[in-house]
Amino acid sequence: MKRNEIHCESTQLCECPTARKSRGLPKKYTFTFINEQLKIIYYDIPKCASSTIRGTFFNNNMSLANPQTDLKKYFKFTFCRNPFDRMVSNYSMFTQIGGRSKQIQQFNNNPIKLSFSEFVKLACQHTNHHWVPQYDFIRGYEIDYIGRLENMQQDFDIVCDKIGIARQQLPHINKSKHKHYTEYYDDETRQIVAEKYAKDIEHFGYKFGE
Repeated sequence: MKRNEIHCESTQLCECPTARKSRGLPKKYTFTFINEQLKIIYYDIPKCASSTIRGTFFNNNMSLANPQTDLKKYFKFTFCRNPFDRMVSNYSMFTQIGGRSKQIQQFNNNPIKLSFSEFVKLACQHTNHHWVPQYDFIRGYEIDYIGRLENMQQDFDIVCDKIGIARQQLPHINKSKHKHYTEYYDDETRQIVAEKYAKDIEHFGYKFGE
């Protein structure tokens, strides 16, 4: 799947570009954020501290279009996350937050809270931009720097150094509450997630248990 093909089946409740288009509404964002003053482009990968990055560099203003000038003038970056951890974060968000839970109910008629195993299988059967493979958000783009959520502050400091601004302490926005991700998995779910995110694991160099 290419970046411009990323879609979401939660069409009535989601605010992603595809969902809004299906409701006849204009886009709010395109997963690409541009700060012309700092000459930076951030490729937003959901569930990888994107709310924190948007709030810090872009004041949460949604970008509607790509820059029309030479991309070499911009410092282009993104942040990635261990795919096994990202799945658990999605599970926590979609089962703990009311509005998100309603999106899941579009796929599942059972009002009872899903187990992690049930959620993983549902995520393989249905599409939501929050659990689309991370690689799909950067496929075909030249990225100058890829930070890791696991080293968030350290890697954010590197971004600040690269673009010539003072380092700052990051807040952690929209942090979900859950145990260490390894505690949610059994052999079956570990294999399912490994297959679903095989490209992420290969491209970003992650392993289970890190």
